[in-house]
Amino acid sequence: MSAEQARRQRLERSPSVLAYAGARSVRAGESITFHVSSLRDAPYEARIVRLLAPELGPIGPPRRELVIGSPIDGRHEGREQRTYLGSFARIPGPVPLDGQCSVDLLVFPTLIEGHSCTIVEICGSSGATLTLAHSAVDGLVARLISSGSVHVVAAPPLDERAWTKVTVGCDLSGGRLTLSASTMPAVGLVPQRDRQVTTSFDPVDAKFGQSVIAFAASLDEDGIHHRPATCFNGKLERPCLMTTADGSGDPLATWDFSLDIPTSIIRDTGPRGLDGELHNLPTRATRGAGWTSDHLTWMAEPSGYAAIHFHDTDLADAGWEPSHIYEVPPGTESGCYALRVSPCDDSTPEFYVPFVVRPARHEPHHDIAFILPTTTYGAYANMHLRVTAQFNELAHGRLTVLDSTDFLLLRMPELGRSTYDVHRDGSPVIYSSMNRPVTNFRPTGRMYKFCLDLMIVDWLDSCGYDFDVITEDDIDAEGATALEPYRVVLTGSHPEYTTRRQFDAYEAFLESGGRLMYLGGNGFYSAAEVIPDRRDVVEVRRPGQDNLWRVNHAEAASSTSGLPTGLWRNIGRTENALTGVGFITQGFDACTYYTRTPASDDPRVSWVFDGLERDAVIGDFGILQGGAAGYEIDRHEVTKGSPAHSVVLASSSGHSNLYDLMVPSILDTLPDPHRTESPIRADMVFFETGAGGAVFSVGSIAWSGSLSHDGFDNSVSRVTRNVLDRFIDPTPFAAPPT
Repeated sequence: MSAEQARRQRLERSPSVLAYAGARSVRAGESITFHVSSLRDAPYEARIVRLLAPELGPIGPPRRELVIGSPIDGRHEGREQRTYLGSFARIPGPVPLDGQCSVDLLVFPTLIEGHSCTIVEICGSSGATLTLAHSAVDGLVARLISSGSVHVVAAPPLDERAWTKVTVGCDLSGGRLTLSASTMPAVGLVPQRDRQVTTSFDPVDAKFGQSVIAFAASLDEDGIHHRPATCFNGKLERPCLMTTADGSGDPLATWDFSLDIPTSIIRDTGPRGLDGELHNLPTRATRGAGWTSDHLTWMAEPSGYAAIHFHDTDLADAGWEPSHIYEVPPGTESGCYALRVSPCDDSTPEFYVPFVVRPARHEPHHDIAFILPTTTYGAYANMHLRVTAQFNELAHGRLTVLDSTDFLLLRMPELGRSTYDVHRDGSPVIYSSMNRPVTNFRPTGRMYKFCLDLMIVDWLDSCGYDFDVITEDDIDAEGATALEPYRVVLTGSHPEYTTRRQFDAYEAFLESGGRLMYLGGNGFYSAAEVIPDRRDVVEVRRPGQDNLWRVNHAEAASSTSGLPTGLWRNIGRTENALTGVGFITQGFDACTYYTRTPASDDPRVSWVFDGLERDAVIGDFGILQGGAAGYEIDRHEVTKGSPAHSVVLASSSGHSNLYDLMVPSILDTLPDPHRTESPIRADMVFFETGAGGAVFSVGSIAWSGSLSHDGFDNSVSRVTRNVLDRFIDPTPFAAPPT
């Protein structure tokens, strides 16, 4: 079976219509672009809908969405659009080459395949093509195609995870094709002897002409796209192009990958300025052959980071042509919306592309803003871990149950991976984009992320609150200005990844007297970076954090900003200081409930529980594993930054021993004779700021899954409503004396 036949077979069992949007947020009166692919160009139905409540199945209220009516609604002729997986570099040129040329570069394979993977390809306008490729079967191979003839020269396979200097030279008029490879020694080892092989052929009276050059993949027939099956897994460094076959003379071009690391440009330091462009975001700011260990960041020693790591599973943008442009009518109410597409014959499920509509600039805003954690959505986009990880049953305490989201990812690897996955060579996925069909950003499927966040939207709407919806994309783009119109902001259930600009904006909001309701868990935990001119892309690096996706400490600086990455608490800004609580553990088998603390009787905070019996438990029910406290939970701790005047209103207890397994620090679970409460708990916390504002945190992802219980008439809903009602009240909060 050919690769194309295998791809077709997979697609037959997958949704036949997929789509994505060019943005996650748009203002009323502005436009948003959608990209749709329909298998075999089949017609499809499209609708713009407003999302009011997620699909919960038989355990909760029904899904609610409203067809609002738009010019997009109706039947459309389909077009199948391909996704090209794998990263590569392209020098568009045109690069002027005569009948002689040579290329030398440093090569560091990280996965040696049984099939041929391209390292360099030169495609001349005359039809001549010179390719340097590598495989475990054929070794290192230089192949020249000219005037209908094919000439090949081969050397033994390269060593995996070792730097080798490779040179390939071609002389059309002299009839010679030469290949040499010299492995660079590790510290203290004797250099290996150079390997050089040459083949001769009948001279050709031809030139390469105006050429296009590619690194790490072979170009498709159009000379723009690449052939994914040819992608190289490994690092490349300092390619140099000469106009002679033996490498003598001055170079025509030398590409220094240590320059412009935050960009997708590869800079030519030669006289012609033949700069190239990276496609599908290979990993930059990675150690090269010249790394000395004297510095741990690429900003301090760029020459030590002059390598780029290419992968055949990289994907930055599906790159589909636009299918629809939706002009959002002026005055459209702020909220969560989506493009819903489905095949006309209903043969496969519908597919959703959610987006947010914000109020138009200079138009009235409501006092309340609900913030979708789109940075976290990006980090988790198309996560395979839940299906492929070997520890799933251990972490969940049960057999893994696959749903349609999981099957879609397994059948369509071309949709790319998340920052919770690794590439096939075992290196962590650093970048993740939302400019592709995202299977776990929709109002159906597993109760997690966006579905849980829609339950907060459902609660706000069902309780009659007027509110706007904005995204972290907006905060990252506009800073504190995005939050200024609001008195109260509510987070989603899991705002785990936060950029510096977002963190700064939240702090500025509180310093100006704003009120923050953190309605989730494991929030504001990890630093992320968003590329300023590519806000669909999030970069995540985890130095020393997780064995699964950990980067080396010497590669911990963000390639897009140069700033430190990892946990905010390790960088010096703790989530405890912002929200009063910090992540402690997670468990995926069962959730529990909260009980009030004696401190909650203080009149300063007792209003939080108005309408509830003093001894009533809070949240012993819920969509997510039966309770309001669990899944991922946060704890109050002054030594880690929780404000000294913050009050623990209630705490959870009785979590299973699976939660013990996931605690980041063993010191939290060691026996302590002075400890009076379990360290494994979710804390509900309140504190005032110095500017009349306040913060309320629940410290649990599962909280939002309990809001709709019993028609929204329950203890979790009551507490949330008491807090929001008080937070809407403009009366300033007064912090207690120091």
